[in-house]
Amino acid sequence: LVNRVADHSFLIGIMGVFLITGTMDFFESFVSWTASDVDPLIANTVALLLFVGAAGTSAQFPFHVWLPAAMEGPTPVSALIHAATMVNAGVYFIARTSPLFAMAPETMLLVASIGIFTAILAASIALTQKDIKKVLAYSTLSQLGYMFAALGIGAWVAAIFHLMDHGFTKGLLFLGSGSVIHAVHEEQDMDKMGALSKKIPITHWTFLFAALSLAGIPPLAGFFSKDSILGESFIFGYGPVFLVGIIVAAMTGFYMFRLMGKTFYGQSHVDPEVEPKIHESPRSMTTPLILLVIPTIALGLVIGLPLGDSVVFNWLEPIFAPANEIMQLHHHEYVLVGVDGALILASVAVAAVGIALGIWFFGFFGLRARLDDVRALTARNRLTRGLYDASFNKWYFDDLNHLLFFVVGGRVANGVMWFDVKIIDGIVNGVGA
Repeated sequence: LVNRVADHSFLIGIMGVFLITGTMDFFESFVSWTASDVDPLIANTVALLLFVGAAGTSAQFPFHVWLPAAMEGPTPVSALIHAATMVNAGVYFIARTSPLFAMAPETMLLVASIGIFTAILAASIALTQKDIKKVLAYSTLSQLGYMFAALGIGAWVAAIFHLMDHGFTKGLLFLGSGSVIHAVHEEQDMDKMGALSKKIPITHWTFLFAALSLAGIPPLAGFFSKDSILGESFIFGYGPVFLVGIIVAAMTGFYMFRLMGKTFYGQSHVDPEVEPKIHESPRSMTTPLILLVIPTIALGLVIGLPLGDSVVFNWLEPIFAPANEIMQLHHHEYVLVGVDGALILASVAVAAVGIALGIWFFGFFGLRARLDDVRALTARNRLTRGLYDASFNKWYFDDLNHLLFFVVGGRVANGVMWFDVKIIDGIVNGVGA
């Protein structure tokens, strides 16, 4: 249903492109669109309609509610959806049609705003979820928000680079969560896990590398693309995007190591009947984890270096040259001992602070968890209890949708149905009688 709403907008946007350019071929429409003097209002309207379609597919606010609900499916399917297929399509589409969006600066600003808002909204929900797959689902929403924010500011290469390495990392995390769930006999509640690191070592070590990559710790893949997004948002003058991005980086480190602590470290909270049966997953499940940890570790080193003139930049930049020309974006000279180096230190520092807080509260190898401190902090006063409950209940968006579309919308639909059957049909049938 959520995607149907977005698809209607997408279809109208495609028809708008066809009416203006006379073609739906990508390159022909780009040439025609940029050559013709399209009214700015029409250009922004068409771009907005296309963006709504992309936002529905990639689960951006306010369409974000479908993705966590889709976690009911099998874990390998979740891995496929989050890493390789559906949710990446919206990001890819906007990057692919960059000249159309470059001609619509107001829509670009909206793309960046929706992206960075989704990033912090989803990260705030991930902080409190108990289902291991739900934490990863909201993490995906947050990282997709990063990608949309990058697209909205014209950091096209950084967005696609993040899409690539996030795909490997998130595929590894979801398959790893499936291995964990399998080990504890289909249990997904992290409150009923703990102390699994020595019992399922392959799953633990691959998961740890993925968590560090997602948090943006060098030299893992996630660091390179996340740093590119934050760096370009600062250099292009999008201060709010940079500031919120830095906050989300800290939150990412925290919620990933909350997940690590509750799942792999500390005391065991596994059902006593299940505890003796815990064992590492079979080779059919661990081999994909080992294969995916390789690009999670090495992808950034292979295509993300040298910084400022990387393989991925030289590979993709020519594709985005027309959009950059329209937006008058120029590639700046990379200064490692200067602003770029300072931005790297800032992004790594905040990620490290988030990780350190996660380790402090939820444990790490021999360090004990301070779960009593967590409970005391969340129950400290009415404000902290309210914030915790709001985050745990996903800021009540599901309840709001139920109220708007099922309760109120249902009554409106019933009223329309009554009018149609009793009044319209009643008059026709009465005349016939």
